Amino acid sequence: MINRKYFSNTYIRFFVTIVVMFAVVLGSYAFAIDDRQPEQIVEDTSSKILKTINEENDRLREDPTLINGLINETVIPIIDLDSMGKLILGKYWKRASEAQRTSFVAEFKDMLIRTYAKSLVDYGHAKVNVLPARDKEQGKYYTVQSELDVGSGKAPLQVAYIFRKNKQTEWKVFDLAVDGLSLVKNFRTSFSQEIRETSLDALIARLANTNKSGATDEVVEEVAE
Repeated sequence: MINRKYFSNTYIRFFVTIVVMFAVVLGSYAFAIDDRQPEQIVEDTSSKILKTINEENDRLREDPTLINGLINETVIPIIDLDSMGKLILGKYWKRASEAQRTSFVAEFKDMLIRTYAKSLVDYGHAKVNVLPARDKEQGKYYTVQSELDVGSGKAPLQVAYIFRKNKQTEWKVFDLAVDGLSLVKNFRTSFSQEIRETSLDALIARLANTNKSGATDEVVEEVAE
């Protein structure tokens, strides 16, 4: 059996930062090439999404489908899900068929939306601070360092976003780390274990069933060997 733990508050805060920092409420970017630099993306989108959460908080709480739609329509276009899926599956991506790759990315996307949509409305009063950093652009990669203060007297989360340009020369995020914990590395550890014990098709089927049921997904916390 796979040894899993239910998502803790740390993991919820971890993935909510994806939404807080990258939910773009800008119709002008829906059908146009986004030529902004990564820092501008972080600054523009974080302020706009936090404003939206505060102004529409009651309505978002009453109708969960609204926040699901917001995430799907605004967050997903900013993330390079194919690259993220490729990194998460690693060697299994190379062995996978196109149909398996497409199915995995779709179910993984729905899992993130479903799992964290309900938590997002609690982060309207968060504050984001983009930090100056040296060597932020290295070849085709660009890292934005930031702090996310979620309140409650706790220390701000240290959030690093790793961008890479796609074929349209747009900057897209393909990984992020919160207090040093990489989204890609974490899921690669979890899913690789599951695939070894079952199969890629079984993983995709489990994600699909979990998404349909609306249950909270699970993930393995990394444990030193």
